[in-house]
Amino acid sequence: MKKEWALVKLMLFVMIFLAACTGSESGNGIEPADEFETYKTEGIEPLYERSLKLAEMSGHFNSMIAETENARTYIIDEMIPYAEETKELAENLQDELVTKEIQDVNKVTNEQLDLMIQSFNKQAEFLELHIPPVSDGSYAKSEEVYAEVMELQEQIDEKTAESNKKVEDLESEYGS
Repeated sequence: MKKEWALVKLMLFVMIFLAACTGSESGNGIEPADEFETYKTEGIEPLYERSLKLAEMSGHFNSMIAETENARTYIIDEMIPYAEETKELAENLQDELVTKEIQDVNKVTNEQLDLMIQSFNKQAEFLELHIPPVSDGSYAKSEEVYAEVMELQEQIDEKTAESNKKVEDLESEYGS
């Protein structure tokens, strides 16, 4: 009888120990620090590389802005699809994340990319209104669209600052 109790106690001890081990992790066995390291290499770094490419594309776009029709075609055919692909990558990452703080960072990135796509679409609309011949009505409408682009840019800047702050916080908490 004492052997059976000893076995039961041992099994209870093992079960409690295992429960304690898994309870300290973030739900599916991933430590937040490990998930953050993975997120940096599979999320932050690739998204940063893509943002550099978008910045390069924006420079090219700005150099052709005087050619209204070509600039509009470029933003529609090149920049918007690239931004949408980037957003899709960030959305796919969101589905894999477990730690709430890391999910929050990625959510802000998704919001930022959504605003960027909206801005590119508004810029294309603005350019459409400036393809000759330009009427007084289309010029007036373009001023409204330009104001929307500027508002979107402010929101993008706010999301960028929020994202940077959240990444800094994670880096100080989980960074190596």
